[in-house]
Amino acid sequence: MKALRELIFCALALPLAAALAACAPQAWEPPPGTMQSGWRGSSMIGINMLVSGYAWDGGVSDAAAPMDVDEGVPRFEVEGAETVRVYFSQAATDVDVARYSADAEEGEPVAVSGITSDGVTLEVEPGWRYAVSAQFEDGGADYLIDVVPDGSAQEEFTSTAMVVLLGNGRPLFVDQQTDSPYYPTLPADAPELASGNIVRVTGNGIMLESYPGQYPGITKVEVIEEGSPEDAEKYAELAAQLWQPKDPSEPAIATLEYRTEEASVSLLPLANAWTWSYEQNGEAVTVSNDAPAANQIDVTDLPEATAGEAVEVTMTFDLPPVESDDSRWPEVVRYPESNLEAGAEAVDAALSGGALEFAVEPGWRYRVDVAFDAGQVSYVFTVR
Repeated sequence: MKALRELIFCALALPLAAALAACAPQAWEPPPGTMQSGWRGSSMIGINMLVSGYAWDGGVSDAAAPMDVDEGVPRFEVEGAETVRVYFSQAATDVDVARYSADAEEGEPVAVSGITSDGVTLEVEPGWRYAVSAQFEDGGADYLIDVVPDGSAQEEFTSTAMVVLLGNGRPLFVDQQTDSPYYPTLPADAPELASGNIVRVTGNGIMLESYPGQYPGITKVEVIEEGSPEDAEKYAELAAQLWQPKDPSEPAIATLEYRTEEASVSLLPLANAWTWSYEQNGEAVTVSNDAPAANQIDVTDLPEATAGEAVEVTMTFDLPPVESDDSRWPEVVRYPESNLEAGAEAVDAALSGGALEFAVEPGWRYRVDVAFDAGQVSYVFTVR
């Protein structure tokens, strides 16, 4: 149950074959590929590679020469030569790897270990672009990733994308070079967007592991072509697959986001208790659930934030939160995991722009009570 509720889209290692399978592409797209480091302290780093070309399910996208691709190539940081794994969400039947220097037209072949069900092993060095060509039962795909010195991946780079507004108003960006969709985290000064806009996107280039991808490191978005909604109609099928009208009887969904030194992380807190009103056949209906107290839930049933130290978190919702009539909600409290019967301790929190911001620490369980126009929801998660 925990795995069904907790979605971690981050540069941290998950058992990656399972993670990529859970974030698998649509049937008409080639499988995503990820380069993953070995253990670095208590974590591993995994970065999705750019799909630069493919022949898949009857569709073909010709790959450009590896050094002719100027935008959208993700960066993988290493301190020096390092042994890494390359994973795919489907078992590959053959994998070839070459590396290119900045001024090279021809690549150097890179030795890989024997192919297993979850990928191949190779050694990488900073200062090279790695081109991975993989064959699968259903077709083939080419991938690119730049291996750079530690700390340099935070440099800005730009890409262009078309804006597609989903049915709930959420913007989806489709990279104009790779045709890959992703959800942007828009900066506060982002312009108002409309379907069909072409935008220049500036950021750190790190796409989080999900389908579609998530890009939290965006620093600037500029509309460079107005376009029209008709321009975005070619993505109508994709948009319909990604968004379906929500069941009005379901309470608001929350997403918790935070950053560590290694990654940006998102997870879905447990919606534990709620009272929710909606309209059905012209009549008002109110539902509530019979839930245990937050400190009575087995910790193995809770989504877990792995922070390692105190961090600031931001909690967002798919519906706008409001202050309750008595101004008591939103409210955040915590319980020590080592002594859950000790009682709740209040946590300072601020509601701003529809997001709730507060600090968390390892070893504590958090209950977040939030009011909405349709009712109230209590969310629960734990921090390790």
